[in-house]
Amino acid sequence: IAGSIYLKALGIISEPSLVLLILASTLVGLFLSYSDKVKSVNLKKGELILKEMKDTESSVKELGRAVLEVTEASSHSLMLESFDPDAYEQAVSRLRDLVA
Repeated sequence: IAGSIYLKALGIISEPSLVLLILASTLVGLFLSYSDKVKSVNLKKGELILKEMKDTESSVKELGRAVLEVTEASSHSLMLESFDPDAYEQAVSRLRDLVA
């Protein structure tokens, strides 16, 4: 950024070029500082996917599956002949493990 301002002060670059260089140096600086946390970048779509977000997404999906298992197991309790208490307890236990 300092180099861009110096070039502008010397009159070598114009104001739009100064803004472009400052923006580019800021983006490069941010990318370098967070490069270890970036999983993928897609400039065409404007996507930046961080590793932590992927982990969070998979955790939410796993929690959703566990909630679905508990819901399905408890809905079977309405039909007494097909209720499996062991499956229900396993589903609740798995849900407790994920939440804790």
